[in-house]
Amino acid sequence: MTKRVFISYRRDDTAAAAGRVYDRLKRLFGAGNVFFDVSAIGGGEDFERRILSEIDRSDAILVFIGHKWLEVADSEGRPRLSLDDDYVRAEIRAALGRTVLVLPVLIDGARMPSPAMLPNDIGAICTRNAVALRHESFDADVEKIVRAIQGLSIPAEPQRASVARTVAYGIGGTAVALLAMTVLAAFHLWMRSRPLSATIGDTATTILLAFSAIIGAWAGIVTGRRRRGRFEGTATR
Repeated sequence: MTKRVFISYRRDDTAAAAGRVYDRLKRLFGAGNVFFDVSAIGGGEDFERRILSEIDRSDAILVFIGHKWLEVADSEGRPRLSLDDDYVRAEIRAALGRTVLVLPVLIDGARMPSPAMLPNDIGAICTRNAVALRHESFDADVEKIVRAIQGLSIPAEPQRASVARTVAYGIGGTAVALLAMTVLAAFHLWMRSRPLSATIGDTATTILLAFSAIIGAWAGIVTGRRRRGRFEGTATR
């Protein structure tokens, strides 16, 4: 079944990515079913009225979020998203007021902001599941966007990056723990004028080192998970 799609984006942030997705979607759904303001609004037309009309007719609203989405400012240095009459804010506000798919699209590693970073009237977008759109996996990522628009399930992201991050934190924790043991052994040598193994025995020293490495790895992994949970928005999980 044909779907009508509205693309919300900030020109100073995600124009290129939004344009590429528009080109792909108009081939799939037809140009008349995908709203992209550059090509869809004629000269002299009431911009705001057309925008709201198109959102009312849409089955899905894609909200493109890049690294500068929160930072783009007006001529007075005020973040545009904080202004009541900002068109992106108005688009998201109107979209959230309808029972349609509102899909945040995170561009090239951008992260979902927390609700505290957004005006109250659009903070609910942080509760919507987001999809990533990356240059190196553009085709596969657009396929996920298309599946979401069609109401189909989206395959889970590969866990390789997450596993690699966990391993890195584990290795880092082990290194810190062994460094601490090295400092302790050096201090013992300085105080007692003999190595730690001479005091507690070779076997006990080996066990202590192994135990320290295990505890360090565990502490590193726990730290990594806490940091990931703190900095990744709810909608990216």
